[in-house]
Amino acid sequence: MNITQSTKGENLISIKISVVKADYEENVEKTLKQMRQRANVPGFRPGMVPMGMIKKMYGTSAKMEALNTIVSDSLNKHIMDNKLDLIGYPLSDNEMQQPADLENQDDIDFYFEAALRPEINVDFTNTMVDFYHIVPTEEEVDKVVADLQERYPNSSHPETVGENDRLEIKIREAKNGKEVEGGFEKDGLYFNMSQIKNKTQRKKFLDKEVGSEFIVNFAKVFGSEEEAAKILGEGAPAGSDFNIIIDDAIRDEKPELDEDFFKKIFPDKEIKDLDAFKQAVKAEMEKQHEAETDPILFNKMVDELVAAVKFDLPDAFLKRWLVENSRGQLTAEDMEKNYEKDYVKGLRWQLIEDAIVKANPELIINDEEVKDFVLKQIFPGIDYASLEDDMKANLDKIAANYLKDERQVEQIKNQLADVKMTRFLKGKMNINFAETTAADFMKKLEEERKAK
Repeated sequence: MNITQSTKGENLISIKISVVKADYEENVEKTLKQMRQRANVPGFRPGMVPMGMIKKMYGTSAKMEALNTIVSDSLNKHIMDNKLDLIGYPLSDNEMQQPADLENQDDIDFYFEAALRPEINVDFTNTMVDFYHIVPTEEEVDKVVADLQERYPNSSHPETVGENDRLEIKIREAKNGKEVEGGFEKDGLYFNMSQIKNKTQRKKFLDKEVGSEFIVNFAKVFGSEEEAAKILGEGAPAGSDFNIIIDDAIRDEKPELDEDFFKKIFPDKEIKDLDAFKQAVKAEMEKQHEAETDPILFNKMVDELVAAVKFDLPDAFLKRWLVENSRGQLTAEDMEKNYEKDYVKGLRWQLIEDAIVKANPELIINDEEVKDFVLKQIFPGIDYASLEDDMKANLDKIAANYLKDERQVEQIKNQLADVKMTRFLKGKMNINFAETTAADFMKKLEEERKAK
């Protein structure tokens, strides 16, 4: 066997594999012997069919199988031995490949063409991207502050029930004013006084002391058996009377904008006054806006790099490669029509991204980063480093079980890679940020969308 390689065009090579009979003859004989053992031919016992008949019946297919194997193995070895950095995988060279007469031809030449990855030098200094930095308005900051007061109220446990308290109760099924022996009972139920719409029914609870017990019908209290069932849970006789015991009343009140509240929201910061608190809230809002708009910025940075980084592509080869790897989903006509619009940008960015990662291996997502991401998704806020070894081992098992899904792992890696690449490009490229509001930013996006 002889393998030769030659240049066919810009970033395109030709590989010729010359196969002679001695290269594949042994494999053909081995395959035919196996076929002889399995052949079921009338008039012959299994394994006793004459070899000449076997060769006549299966010789061509056995030869084709042996040739496919040896050519494929030789092509892969040539790629590995010569460290060829290819785009995709070689294709049969339709211009050079001649039809083979497998029945009569012993020596056959196989021709392939392959696309080499171009040498790509990414120069970030000459790039420029115009984008926006969203600055929250004073009204937006005040709204978030008010929302935080709602989400983080001061809770107390009064001795008597008030208008808007949340109650913890236990219930015992009752009849004729007495508990039913063996009847339905349940502890640890919660509901808000605001859920009771009927004024008469609300009066039964208002000003009751914690520890009080009395008979009520929850269907009447909440307006229907369906509403009562939502509180009482599955299996409860929602239309029955119950003796209830009020175990606790929880009263949430709007907190003062003082240092205690500031510490609750920002435990790692020393905030003394409202202005400093609003500035901290505003900074967090800006970070959130940045995280939300980074994917849009990423696309703009990709567009800029695709336009700025120049290199040639073997387009004719790539069109054919895309069609042949589409599993019948694309035709050559489709590719000619849509290549520039739908494929060129993606191909060029993939090659640019690969070049960036090759020059900056810290951008590669490792298994530890994937595990950390999974643990943060399952246990948000957990400080893994501070845990005991046995707890770490348990969490590692949970993460390992989650990561058995290879498709899920690949999705996570792609997500993390985009985040890491975005951060990297923001630090390397020239970006002209213009301040704007969230509302104006959305208007600008819509204008850009219509202009395309």
